[in-house]
Order: sequence, then C-alpha cells, then structure tokens
Amino acid sequence: YLCKKKKNRAVVWTAYSRRQMRVIAFTIGEGLKPAAKIYFKVRSMTGKILQIYSDANSCYHIAFKKLGIPEPHVMTKSETHLIESSNSSIRDNLARFNRKTKRYSKTEEMLRISLDLFFHKDLILNAMKS
Repeated sequence: YLCKKKKNRAVVWTAYSRRQMRVIAFTIGEGLKPAAKIYFKVRSMTGKILQIYSDANSCYHIAFKKLGIPEPHVMTKSETHLIESSNSSIRDNLARFNRKTKRYSKTEEMLRISLDLFFHKDLILNAMKS
C-alpha cells in the first residue's frame, strides 16, 4: 500500500481470527518491530495463540524466528484463504488500497484511520443506530 508519496510503500500486517471470522488486529510497518507489535497485540487480546498460518513469504518466518515466538508457524497457501479474502475486500472497498490507482494516503495516520473504519464499520453503524 502507498503512503506519503506514491512511490513509497507501507506494509500492513493483519491478524485474522478464524473463530471470529474477521481481522482482529493490524499494524503498519516493515521489519521486526511491527511483527512483534501485532503478535503481542493479538496475544493480549486472545490470551493464547494456538497456531500461526502464513504464506511462504520468508519475512514472516524470519521475524517469528528472530522474536522467538513459541507457537507453531505453518507456511501454506491452503490455510490463508480467509485472510486473502479479507485483503481482497479491502482492495475492493477502499480505493487507496487498489494495486494500480491514483489514490493513496499522504500520511500513515490516514492509512490507519481508513483501516480502523473499515474493520470496525459494523460496530460504528450499530452505535449510530442506537
């Protein structure tokens, strides 16, 4: 995803809960810091992580190994279809996340706000109704 200038990329890490059938956490950034941030955020929310699934992108494996994360990490495409579906919904519904677009976020804060609104839209709509 693009941020600040169109040539700059912002990496968005998302954690998807199969039990809740939704993205439960996200963070923005590259490297070990955001990997640790999302891991500890999810762990504090859920109390326990049974297993971590990711695609075969080496950044996940390297980050989890360097951080000493004890949960089993399975790299497979067959177990990532739900998060890939979520990523597709983000691209379909938020123009700034399209792969080839003129729209982009000028600040990381706007990127974060857009994702917060998208992931929590049901809660926001229900609050507006009451």
